[in-house]
Amino acid sequence: MPNPSMISVVPTQRRTTAHSDSLPIADRPQPILEFVRHRISEPARFPIRLGLTMLNNGSYGLTPDVVREAQIELQRLLEEDPVRFFKADLEDYCDDTRGAIAAFTRVRGEDIALVPNGTFAVATVLNNLDLSPGDEILVSDHEYMATFNELGKICKATGAKVTVAKIPYPTVTPEQVVESFVAEMTDRTRMVLVSHITSASALVLPVKEIVAAAKQRGIETFLDGAHTPGQIDLDIGDLDPTWYAASCHKWLACPKGTGFIYTSPNRKGGFKPMVLSCRVHETRSDRAPYLCDFDYTGTNDYTGNLVIPVAIEHMGAQLPGGWDALRKRNHDMVIAGAQIVCDMLGIEQQVPESMIGTMVSIPLPGKCEPSNLLGEGLWDRLYLNHGLQVPVWDLPGVCDRMTRISAQLYNTLEDFEKLGEALKVELDR
Repeated sequence: MPNPSMISVVPTQRRTTAHSDSLPIADRPQPILEFVRHRISEPARFPIRLGLTMLNNGSYGLTPDVVREAQIELQRLLEEDPVRFFKADLEDYCDDTRGAIAAFTRVRGEDIALVPNGTFAVATVLNNLDLSPGDEILVSDHEYMATFNELGKICKATGAKVTVAKIPYPTVTPEQVVESFVAEMTDRTRMVLVSHITSASALVLPVKEIVAAAKQRGIETFLDGAHTPGQIDLDIGDLDPTWYAASCHKWLACPKGTGFIYTSPNRKGGFKPMVLSCRVHETRSDRAPYLCDFDYTGTNDYTGNLVIPVAIEHMGAQLPGGWDALRKRNHDMVIAGAQIVCDMLGIEQQVPESMIGTMVSIPLPGKCEPSNLLGEGLWDRLYLNHGLQVPVWDLPGVCDRMTRISAQLYNTLEDFEKLGEALKVELDR
């Protein structure tokens, strides 16, 4: 895997305007990574509220101080001259980010489009499909609800339909998952949309095999990798989907509102963002429409995506061995943490370790309860009574109630012991 620390940067070059009293202006902005280069190896400091035990990195992630301060610096530069920032510098910063993502995921930077999050990415891909009545989009019953919502809207407008592969849970094998998808593929299947790592159930799915099976049948594939970058090693080039989408605020520790879409080179023509800016009609010889159209979708704060290179470098510098070591550390911790919780509750963890990344879901007895705060009653009590931030939810048709636990750099095994004790108390009420 290419080492993100070896990503080349373009040195700042200076030129002077025609007026002798003018300030020197850079031909291109200094990469934001250079602003914090001297701090990259600092221990990551996460601003978790005192007294709160965070076991839910999977939902929104947390951003360490070095990354947030790099974003603040970019926001300062934006406000110094917003006209230049949006009209000249933004594309250079976007190219820096694409280079970092490309090295981290083993694809070409020119095939990466920057977006606010995975939900936006899914909607973008679906709205770029030319669907006809009777066309089928195949998903699993573990898919994220936002995806089902978007599919419902698209199918209502086009007459297409959703077909669903049922994945056994919690006793499941990779082979069963592939078989479930293949069994639902038909000559009407236009696209297979599958989460690389499922949201509620936290399963790492065998997407390479699913993509291969779909390709044999001439079916396009879309991998929703919202939870993947930073949680497991990601080689999009090897997976070879038509599209791959991801959020970067979760396991890459980027600011909120960060993500990307990878589009196969033969599908980039005519591929457009959900919002078209005032520049989309322009034709440029120096830059592809795919990049221009996604880099600028109107006035917005794009700085979260622009500090992705900083987050990749900073988190990768936290342990000897870089990202491989960090992923292994978090994986080993969540496996051990899940075992602690299961032992304390007297239940068995049935999901095979090969299908677990750095978060795992544990089925709980009973059904979900009404909530006044976070979405589920037990979730509320764990938070209010025990200072634990850990989700509790159901997966309709799959599991009546489960908790999903995450392990990130800031967690220790004591956090999982605290959860086990709290669950014993609350489940016995």
